[in-house]
Amino acid sequence: MSPPAPTPTPGPNRPSRRRSPEGGQISGWSAPKLIGVAVDGNPSGRDAVVLGSLIARATGAELMLIAVHEEPLIPIALPGGMSWTALEQQARAMLAETRDSLAPDARIMVQADVLVWRGLRHVVRHEHRDLLVVGSAQKAQAGRVRLGRSASDLLEHLECPLAIAPSAFQQPTDKRLDRIGVGFDGSPESRAALDLAVSIASTTGAALEVRSAIDDGVAGGLKTEQIALEGSSITERQLISAVERDLAATSASGVPTNIEVEVGMPTDVLSDLCDEVGLLVLGSGHSSRPGRMQPGGTGRGMLRLATCPVLVVPRPAAPPARSP
Repeated sequence: MSPPAPTPTPGPNRPSRRRSPEGGQISGWSAPKLIGVAVDGNPSGRDAVVLGSLIARATGAELMLIAVHEEPLIPIALPGGMSWTALEQQARAMLAETRDSLAPDARIMVQADVLVWRGLRHVVRHEHRDLLVVGSAQKAQAGRVRLGRSASDLLEHLECPLAIAPSAFQQPTDKRLDRIGVGFDGSPESRAALDLAVSIASTTGAALEVRSAIDDGVAGGLKTEQIALEGSSITERQLISAVERDLAATSASGVPTNIEVEVGMPTDVLSDLCDEVGLLVLGSGHSSRPGRMQPGGTGRGMLRLATCPVLVVPRPAAPPARSP
Protein backbone atom coordinates (compact mmCIF):
# COMPACT_ATOMS: atom_id res chain seq x y z
CA MET A 1 0.00 0.00 0.00
CA SER A 2 1.22 3.49 -0.75
CA PRO A 3 2.37 5.59 2.22
CA PRO A 4 0.23 8.53 3.38
CA ALA A 5 0.57 11.68 1.32
CA PRO A 6 3.15 14.11 2.71
CA THR A 7 2.02 17.51 3.81
CA PRO A 8 2.49 19.88 0.82
CA THR A 9 5.20 22.47 1.28
CA PRO A 10 5.50 25.83 -0.47
CA GLY A 11 7.65 25.83 -3.55
CA PRO A 12 7.99 27.27 -7.05
CA ASN A 13 5.37 24.88 -8.42
CA ARG A 14 2.97 25.14 -5.51
CA PRO A 15 -0.35 26.61 -6.75
CA SER A 16 -1.25 29.87 -5.09
CA ARG A 17 -4.47 31.64 -4.26
CA ARG A 18 -5.15 35.29 -4.85
CA ARG A 19 -5.19 37.48 -1.76
CA SER A 20 -7.23 40.57 -1.21
CA PRO A 21 -5.27 43.82 -1.08
CA GLU A 22 -7.00 44.85 2.16
CA GLY A 23 -5.53 42.33 4.58
CA GLY A 24 -4.10 39.26 2.90
CA GLN A 25 -7.22 37.09 3.26
CA ILE A 26 -7.79 34.34 0.73
CA SER A 27 -10.13 35.62 -1.96
CA GLY A 28 -10.26 32.59 -4.25
CA TRP A 29 -8.44 30.23 -6.56
CA SER A 30 -6.53 31.51 -9.56
CA ALA A 31 -6.75 30.01 -13.05
CA PRO A 32 -5.24 26.50 -12.88
CA LYS A 33 -1.56 25.94 -13.61
CA LEU A 34 -1.38 22.22 -12.74
CA ILE A 35 -4.36 20.09 -13.76
CA GLY A 36 -5.00 16.47 -12.82
CA VAL A 37 -7.42 14.24 -14.72
CA ALA A 38 -8.89 11.02 -13.32
CA VAL A 39 -8.76 8.25 -15.95
CA ASP A 40 -10.14 4.74 -15.42
CA GLY A 41 -10.22 3.18 -18.88
CA ASN A 42 -13.95 3.85 -19.29
CA PRO A 43 -15.55 6.37 -21.67
CA SER A 44 -16.14 8.75 -18.75
CA GLY A 45 -12.38 8.93 -18.20
CA ARG A 46 -11.87 9.93 -21.82
CA ASP A 47 -14.57 12.59 -21.39
CA ALA A 48 -12.53 13.96 -18.49
CA VAL A 49 -9.34 14.00 -20.57
CA VAL A 50 -11.05 15.98 -23.33
CA LEU A 51 -12.29 18.54 -20.79
CA GLY A 52 -8.93 18.71 -19.02
CA SER A 53 -7.15 19.22 -22.33
CA LEU A 54 -9.59 21.98 -23.29
CA ILE A 55 -8.94 23.86 -20.04
CA ALA A 56 -5.18 23.24 -20.19
CA ARG A 57 -4.89 24.58 -23.74
CA ALA A 58 -6.92 27.66 -22.85
CA THR A 59 -4.99 28.45 -19.66
CA GLY A 60 -1.53 27.15 -20.56
CA ALA A 61 -1.66 24.68 -17.64
CA GLU A 62 0.30 21.45 -17.31
CA LEU A 63 -1.84 18.32 -17.65
CA MET A 64 -1.41 15.04 -15.73
CA LEU A 65 -3.49 11.91 -16.36
CA ILE A 66 -4.02 9.88 -13.18
CA ALA A 67 -5.08 6.25 -12.82
CA VAL A 68 -5.74 4.57 -9.48
CA HIS A 69 -5.75 0.78 -9.31
CA GLU A 70 -7.29 -0.70 -6.19
CA GLU A 71 -4.95 -2.45 -3.80
CA PRO A 72 -6.34 -4.74 -1.06
CA LEU A 73 -5.61 -4.31 2.62
CA ILE A 74 -4.45 -7.93 2.74
CA PRO A 75 -2.46 -9.39 -0.21
CA ILE A 76 -4.54 -11.93 -2.11
CA ALA A 77 -3.97 -14.03 -5.20
CA LEU A 78 -5.36 -12.61 -8.41
CA PRO A 79 -7.24 -14.73 -10.98
CA GLY A 80 -5.16 -16.29 -13.72
CA GLY A 81 -1.93 -15.90 -11.80
CA MET A 82 -1.79 -12.13 -12.53
CA SER A 83 0.39 -10.09 -10.18
CA TRP A 84 -0.27 -6.70 -8.64
CA THR A 85 2.70 -5.43 -10.60
CA ALA A 86 0.95 -6.53 -13.78
CA LEU A 87 -2.13 -4.54 -12.75
CA GLU A 88 0.00 -1.43 -12.37
CA GLN A 89 1.53 -2.06 -15.79
CA GLN A 90 -1.95 -2.41 -17.28
CA ALA A 91 -3.00 0.90 -15.76
CA ARG A 92 0.14 2.58 -17.07
CA ALA A 93 -0.42 1.17 -20.57
CA MET A 94 -4.04 2.38 -20.51
CA LEU A 95 -2.87 5.88 -19.52
CA ALA A 96 -0.23 5.90 -22.25
CA GLU A 97 -2.79 4.93 -24.91
CA THR A 98 -5.22 7.58 -23.65
CA ARG A 99 -2.50 10.21 -23.60
CA ASP A 100 -1.30 9.36 -27.11
CA SER A 101 -4.80 9.56 -28.56
CA LEU A 102 -6.19 12.56 -26.67
CA ALA A 103 -3.49 14.54 -24.83
CA PRO A 104 0.00 13.99 -26.30
CA ASP A 105 1.69 16.53 -24.02
CA ALA A 106 0.28 15.18 -20.75
CA ARG A 107 2.23 13.45 -18.01
CA ILE A 108 0.93 10.17 -16.58
CA MET A 109 0.79 8.91 -12.99
CA VAL A 110 -0.36 5.57 -11.56
CA GLN A 111 -1.31 5.29 -7.89
CA ALA A 112 -2.30 2.21 -5.89
CA ASP A 113 -4.76 2.53 -3.02
CA VAL A 114 -7.55 0.63 -1.30
CA LEU A 115 -9.92 3.50 -2.17
CA VAL A 116 -9.98 5.23 -5.55
CA TRP A 117 -10.93 8.63 -4.11
CA ARG A 118 -8.09 8.48 -1.60
CA GLY A 119 -5.60 7.57 -4.30
CA LEU A 120 -6.72 10.56 -6.36
CA ARG A 121 -6.43 12.87 -3.35
CA HIS A 122 -2.93 11.55 -2.67
CA VAL A 123 -1.75 12.42 -6.19
CA VAL A 124 -3.49 15.81 -6.13
CA ARG A 125 -1.70 16.69 -2.89
CA HIS A 126 1.70 15.22 -3.77
CA GLU A 127 1.74 16.71 -7.28
CA HIS A 128 0.25 20.04 -6.16
CA ARG A 129 -2.65 19.95 -8.61
CA ASP A 130 -4.87 23.05 -8.42
CA LEU A 131 -7.73 21.49 -10.42
CA LEU A 132 -8.96 17.90 -10.71
CA VAL A 133 -11.13 16.86 -13.65
CA VAL A 134 -13.38 13.78 -13.56
CA GLY A 135 -15.98 12.24 -15.84
CA SER A 136 -19.64 11.63 -15.06
CA ALA A 137 -21.15 8.40 -13.72
CA GLN A 138 -21.31 5.51 -16.17
CA LYS A 139 -25.13 5.62 -16.20
CA ALA A 140 -25.35 9.36 -16.83
CA GLN A 141 -27.53 10.49 -19.70
CA ALA A 142 -25.47 11.52 -22.72
CA GLY A 143 -24.75 15.25 -22.59
CA ARG A 144 -25.47 15.61 -18.87
CA VAL A 145 -23.35 15.82 -15.75
CA ARG A 146 -23.77 13.26 -12.97
CA LEU A 147 -21.34 12.49 -10.17
CA GLY A 148 -20.06 8.95 -9.90
CA ARG A 149 -19.41 7.18 -6.60
CA SER A 150 -15.68 7.94 -6.35
CA ALA A 151 -16.20 11.61 -7.23
CA SER A 152 -18.99 11.89 -4.65
CA ASP A 153 -16.74 10.38 -1.97
CA LEU A 154 -13.94 12.72 -3.02
CA LEU A 155 -15.94 15.93 -2.67
CA GLU A 156 -15.64 16.31 1.11
CA HIS A 157 -11.91 15.52 1.07
CA LEU A 158 -10.56 17.33 -1.99
CA GLU A 159 -8.74 20.59 -1.32
CA CYS A 160 -8.83 22.05 -4.84
CA PRO A 161 -11.63 22.80 -7.33
CA LEU A 162 -13.28 19.87 -9.11
CA ALA A 163 -14.49 19.93 -12.72
CA ILE A 164 -16.96 17.34 -14.04
CA ALA A 165 -17.32 16.54 -17.74
CA PRO A 166 -20.76 15.63 -19.10
CA SER A 167 -21.28 12.10 -20.39
CA ALA A 168 -20.16 11.63 -24.03
CA PHE A 169 -18.16 14.88 -23.88
CA GLN A 170 -15.46 13.21 -25.99
CA GLN A 171 -17.77 13.12 -29.00
CA PRO A 172 -16.56 15.42 -31.80
CA THR A 173 -18.25 18.80 -31.42
CA ASP A 174 -17.15 22.42 -31.34
CA LYS A 175 -15.91 22.83 -27.75
CA ARG A 176 -14.75 26.27 -26.64
CA LEU A 177 -14.20 28.23 -23.46
CA ASP A 178 -15.12 31.59 -24.92
CA ARG A 179 -17.99 32.08 -22.44
CA ILE A 180 -17.93 31.10 -18.78
CA GLY A 181 -21.03 31.04 -16.59
CA VAL A 182 -21.21 31.70 -12.84
CA GLY A 183 -24.03 31.21 -10.35
CA PHE A 184 -23.99 34.12 -7.87
CA ASP A 185 -26.15 34.78 -4.79
CA GLY A 186 -24.00 37.22 -2.81
CA SER A 187 -22.62 34.59 -0.42
CA PRO A 188 -18.87 34.14 0.26
CA GLU A 189 -19.09 30.77 -1.52
CA SER A 190 -20.45 32.33 -4.70
CA ARG A 191 -17.82 35.08 -4.46
CA ALA A 192 -15.13 32.38 -4.47
CA ALA A 193 -16.73 30.94 -7.61
CA LEU A 194 -16.82 34.39 -9.22
CA ASP A 195 -13.15 35.00 -8.35
CA LEU A 196 -12.05 31.78 -10.05
CA ALA A 197 -14.28 32.35 -13.07
CA VAL A 198 -12.84 35.87 -13.49
CA SER A 199 -9.29 34.52 -13.26
CA ILE A 200 -9.96 31.84 -15.89
CA ALA A 201 -11.74 34.33 -18.14
CA SER A 202 -8.90 36.84 -17.92
CA THR A 203 -6.39 34.10 -18.79
CA THR A 204 -8.36 32.65 -21.69
CA GLY A 205 -9.94 35.83 -23.07
CA ALA A 206 -13.43 34.49 -22.37
CA ALA A 207 -16.51 36.54 -21.57
CA LEU A 208 -18.31 36.09 -18.26
CA GLU A 209 -22.04 35.37 -17.82
CA VAL A 210 -23.18 35.93 -14.20
CA ARG A 211 -26.65 34.70 -13.27
CA SER A 212 -28.82 34.93 -10.16
CA ALA A 213 -32.41 33.90 -9.53
CA ILE A 214 -35.30 35.73 -7.88
CA ASP A 215 -37.94 33.58 -6.24
CA ASP A 216 -41.18 34.21 -8.14
CA GLY A 217 -43.32 33.39 -5.10
CA VAL A 218 -43.49 34.70 -1.58
CA ALA A 219 -41.84 31.71 0.07
CA GLY A 220 -40.57 32.32 3.58
CA GLY A 221 -42.13 35.76 3.67
CA LEU A 222 -39.72 37.21 1.10
CA LYS A 223 -40.99 39.75 -1.36
CA THR A 224 -40.88 38.83 -5.03
CA GLU A 225 -38.18 41.39 -5.79
CA GLN A 226 -35.76 39.78 -3.35
CA ILE A 227 -33.17 37.12 -3.98
CA ALA A 228 -33.98 34.01 -1.99
CA LEU A 229 -30.95 32.86 0.00
CA GLU A 230 -30.66 30.34 2.79
CA GLY A 231 -32.00 32.26 5.76
CA SER A 232 -31.53 35.77 4.32
CA SER A 233 -32.39 37.98 1.38
CA ILE A 234 -30.82 40.58 -0.84
CA THR A 235 -32.40 42.93 -3.36
CA GLU A 236 -31.64 42.78 -7.06
CA ARG A 237 -29.77 46.09 -6.99
CA GLN A 238 -27.70 44.99 -4.01
CA LEU A 239 -26.82 41.76 -5.80
CA ILE A 240 -25.69 43.51 -8.98
CA SER A 241 -23.68 45.98 -6.90
CA ALA A 242 -22.02 43.05 -5.09
CA VAL A 243 -20.97 41.52 -8.41
CA GLU A 244 -19.64 44.86 -9.63
CA ARG A 245 -17.64 45.34 -6.40
CA ASP A 246 -16.17 41.85 -6.71
CA LEU A 247 -15.14 42.51 -10.29
CA ALA A 248 -13.64 45.89 -9.42
CA ALA A 249 -11.61 44.28 -6.60
CA THR A 250 -9.81 41.97 -9.02
CA SER A 251 -6.94 42.84 -11.31
CA ALA A 252 -9.00 41.48 -14.19
CA SER A 253 -11.97 43.84 -13.96
CA GLY A 254 -11.76 44.40 -17.72
CA VAL A 255 -13.21 40.95 -18.44
CA PRO A 256 -16.37 41.36 -20.59
CA THR A 257 -19.19 40.58 -18.17
CA ASN A 258 -22.94 40.25 -18.52
CA ILE A 259 -24.89 40.25 -15.23
CA GLU A 260 -28.50 39.08 -15.27
CA VAL A 261 -30.97 38.54 -12.44
CA GLU A 262 -33.86 36.35 -13.57
CA VAL A 263 -37.15 35.31 -12.03
CA GLY A 264 -37.40 31.58 -11.32
CA MET A 265 -35.81 28.68 -9.52
CA PRO A 266 -31.98 28.82 -9.45
CA THR A 267 -31.65 25.39 -11.09
CA ASP A 268 -33.92 26.49 -13.95
CA VAL A 269 -31.98 29.71 -14.47
CA LEU A 270 -28.61 27.94 -14.43
CA SER A 271 -29.86 25.10 -16.64
CA ASP A 272 -30.76 27.67 -19.29
CA LEU A 273 -27.32 29.25 -18.85
CA CYS A 274 -25.67 25.89 -19.61
CA ASP A 275 -26.86 26.22 -23.21
CA GLU A 276 -24.96 29.49 -23.58
CA VAL A 277 -21.57 28.75 -21.97
CA GLY A 278 -18.69 26.29 -22.23
CA LEU A 279 -18.19 26.01 -18.47
CA LEU A 280 -20.38 26.66 -15.42
CA VAL A 281 -18.62 27.63 -12.17
CA LEU A 282 -20.42 27.11 -8.85
CA GLY A 283 -19.56 27.66 -5.21
CA SER A 284 -19.94 25.09 -2.46
CA GLY A 285 -22.86 24.96 -0.05
CA HIS A 286 -22.87 26.98 3.16
CA SER A 287 -22.62 23.82 5.27
CA SER A 288 -19.39 22.48 3.78
CA ARG A 289 -16.17 22.65 5.78
CA PRO A 290 -13.87 25.58 4.94
CA GLY A 291 -11.50 24.53 2.18
CA ARG A 292 -13.73 21.61 1.16
CA MET A 293 -16.69 21.04 -1.13
CA GLN A 294 -20.24 19.99 -0.31
CA PRO A 295 -22.75 21.32 -2.86
CA GLY A 296 -25.88 23.00 -1.54
CA GLY A 297 -29.34 22.45 -2.96
CA THR A 298 -28.68 24.35 -6.18
CA GLY A 299 -25.28 22.70 -6.65
CA ARG A 300 -26.74 19.21 -6.16
CA GLY A 301 -29.42 19.99 -8.69
CA MET A 302 -26.92 21.21 -11.27
CA LEU A 303 -24.80 18.08 -10.78
CA ARG A 304 -27.78 16.21 -12.23
CA LEU A 305 -29.14 18.74 -14.73
CA ALA A 306 -26.15 20.55 -16.24
CA THR A 307 -25.54 20.07 -19.95
CA CYS A 308 -22.12 21.71 -19.92
CA PRO A 309 -19.02 21.03 -17.79
CA VAL A 310 -19.39 22.11 -14.17
CA LEU A 311 -16.56 23.37 -11.95
CA VAL A 312 -17.18 23.39 -8.18
CA VAL A 313 -15.04 25.64 -5.98
CA PRO A 314 -14.17 24.79 -2.35
CA ARG A 315 -15.72 26.90 0.36
CA PRO A 316 -13.32 29.77 1.14
CA ALA A 317 -11.23 29.39 4.29
CA ALA A 318 -11.97 33.01 5.19
CA PRO A 319 -14.58 35.41 3.77
CA PRO A 320 -12.96 37.82 1.29
CA ALA A 321 -12.45 41.30 2.70
CA ARG A 322 -14.59 43.78 0.74
CA SER A 323 -14.74 47.52 0.73
CA PRO A 324 -17.84 48.96 2.43
